[in-house]
Amino acid sequence: MDFKQFRVLLVVALLAFSTACDEETTGPVDADVSAPTNIRAASASEAIILNWTASVSEGQDNFGGYKVTVLNQETNQTFFENAPKGSGHTLTGLSNGTRYLITVRAVTSLDKESSDAATIEWAPAIRRDVNQDNQEIRVYSTTSTTYNSAVDFFNESGICEVIPQASQTFQERGDLFVYAPNETSNYMVIRSPSAAVNFKGLETQFSTVSYNADDLDEQYATTPPATGTYTTAEVTITNAAVTAGKVVYGRLKRGTDYYYFRLLVKRGSSGKLVQGTGVDRYLELVVSFQHIRNVPFAKH
Repeated sequence: MDFKQFRVLLVVALLAFSTACDEETTGPVDADVSAPTNIRAASASEAIILNWTASVSEGQDNFGGYKVTVLNQETNQTFFENAPKGSGHTLTGLSNGTRYLITVRAVTSLDKESSDAATIEWAPAIRRDVNQDNQEIRVYSTTSTTYNSAVDFFNESGICEVIPQASQTFQERGDLFVYAPNETSNYMVIRSPSAAVNFKGLETQFSTVSYNADDLDEQYATTPPATGTYTTAEVTITNAAVTAGKVVYGRLKRGTDYYYFRLLVKRGSSGKLVQGTGVDRYLELVVSFQHIRNVPFAKH
């Protein structure tokens, strides 16, 4: 082999080596992915239910899912969870009443994170759907002489307790009662104990914000109702057929502190919110109650 041939072979070898190095350095293409949008949340017992609009990158071959970062704002501790493709994820094992800052990013199959993120702050809240006797929470109207009752959402034992409305117990710790002018009225009123004529009690404030649903897990939000919406001492419940239950927001005023709750008035088998007959009509309730003072996240 003469020098000219050797030089040609050397050039070919160098080109081949360079190409191999470029391929090794570049590696497979890992296209960027985008975060989900419109993140919303709901409170459950020791859990936060997240809902979002799925990433526009979910159709990419390299889309790997979502990385959920959770910061406990009381302890400043952080943990991570992975969520698959889709529009939501439920965080469990949390502390009721604790505020969590939640950040969701999309990730590729090679674990590269999106540069953008969806963020929300929320807190779990206690859920109660039975009373102290492990029965449905039924609050009878003021027309009932047998079952006339009120409710304490979270008594000293952490139980939702139905209590007599005409009693000192109601004055000391009642959260609401149900008023009806007579047994045939076409409405009933969920009312603050402070608005009772007899046995006047503590103050409960209701928000002007409400919505229709048959379950507290059917509605997500980005923020709780504004504090300025808690302006009324009562909520009217009409005695008419409805397509869903009614959810109202309220807060208990205890000194200078507030305890927030979300209340579902369940729809009965008759298709109405007002259930029962005659003087013994009642409302059946489910409550999401925030037992930590001044934490407004009692939504679903």
